[in-house]
Formats: sequence, C-alpha cells, structure tokens
Amino acid sequence: MHIENISNHAKLRQAQRNLSEEDIAFVLRYGQEIHRTGASFFFLGVRDLPDRDARSMSRLVGSIVVVNWRGIVTVYRNSRGLRRIKRKMKYHITRQFD
Repeated sequence: MHIENISNHAKLRQAQRNLSEEDIAFVLRYGQEIHRTGASFFFLGVRDLPDRDARSMSRLVGSIVVVNWRGIVTVYRNSRGLRRIKRKMKYHITRQFD
C-alpha cells in the first residue's frame, strides 16, 4: 500500500524509527483512532493486533501515526502513548490578539 501526502518530517522520523510504509499502513488500518488538537492519532495497542498477525507485528505495539488534513504529520513510538493522547485537549484553541 502506497501512502500519499507524507510530510518530510514524518519521512525522517519513519527512517529513524525503522518503520516501513507497510508498517504505517498497518497502524492506520488496525490502530485506534483518537481525535485530538485538530489531528487524528492512530495508536496500535496489543489488543488491536489481529490474531493472524499478532506474532509478526508485535514489534509495532506502541506505534503512533499522527494525521491531519494535509496528510501524515509524524510517526513515533510510546508504549504509554494512549494515555498521553487522551490527556491532550480535544480541540486546538487559537488565541486571537486584539
């Protein structure tokens, strides 16, 4: 699966974290989607792994892909990431200066 609209920052982080396009597509397909701060966070937990792929894809547990209206913004790993994502504000609040 080819992923379109991936930022340069995300490509750099993808290379640093040794994640292929197939790995990112797997996280996008099976991960939990949480909407926070104007973006969608796809988090892959242990319970999200399909039974047939559990052993081979267990290395992706804790992977997070951040997507906004432009495409994939960044990718990272954090085993406690779901807790961190849920603490974020639901909407991005912009300050207007008078």
